[in-house]
Amino acid sequence: MLQRLFLGFAPTCIQRQQLLQLQQSLRSQLAPHANPVTQANLHLTLAFLGLVNQTQLAQLIQGVDKLSKPKFTVTLDSIAVWPKAQVYCLKGENVSTELALLASQAQDLAKQLQLHRSEHPFRPHISLFRKAKSLGVFENELTLRELAQRDLAHAQMTALTLAPEQLHLYLSTSGDCGVEYQILHSWSLE
Repeated sequence: MLQRLFLGFAPTCIQRQQLLQLQQSLRSQLAPHANPVTQANLHLTLAFLGLVNQTQLAQLIQGVDKLSKPKFTVTLDSIAVWPKAQVYCLKGENVSTELALLASQAQDLAKQLQLHRSEHPFRPHISLFRKAKSLGVFENELTLRELAQRDLAHAQMTALTLAPEQLHLYLSTSGDCGVEYQILHSWSLE
């Protein structure tokens, strides 16, 4: 049986609430017809792995067990529109050495196990809306501060800083209520 998997990090409960407030402030101006990502599905993807069989899953878990998993922080402070993916996301530019190492190791492991590897460089982000068509309100991205100055959003936060304690292996399933993400395995960051 094949499972659709990815590695990622979960925001804290307080951060999830902040992200939901940000979604609400953006919805009417920027994404009236887009699908908001549910609170339970908010996450920062480290590596999308695609369809994984049971043998690969066992090898994947063993492989991640052996990776260096340093703690890191990452600040997300811009709203980006990725038209091809039809996603509005909260993203950051500055990738710490520790996060870059994790992303590189994850891609190396995916290659070794013949899983999906991203053709794009790692860009830390949390998807806020899916099936989002660009409204031309802004070219590609604006900082949260710029959105507030242009009166495009009434967000209370100007940045979100994640400092995860764990790396998670997520299962993505499609159900009657849309896509749902379930944590299959977790590793502590050191």
